[in-house]
Amino acid sequence: MMQTLLQKAFGVSGHYRYERTDYRYGAVEFYLALKAEALICPRCKTMDAVNGKGRRCRVLQTVPIGLKPVFLVTEVARCLCRRCRLRFDVHP
Repeated sequence: MMQTLLQKAFGVSGHYRYERTDYRYGAVEFYLALKAEALICPRCKTMDAVNGKGRRCRVLQTVPIGLKPVFLVTEVARCLCRRCRLRFDVHP
């Protein structure tokens, strides 16, 4: 149910999986994880030749719920395609 809410209300892509919700300093934070099927090379369009080479965290502010600010906390994966040797990031 939470996955559907995030997709319909906040426009979260199906490539992300809901993990948990935190309530900090009067704000709501939804934590999302990147699914493995989202790691597709933009140049050669392959999925089987892509290796993850680290990740970093990104916090996106979205529309509030009532008076509470809402943040989507997600990861940006850094990848390397073994076929075409392209390094790329999977942006949210």
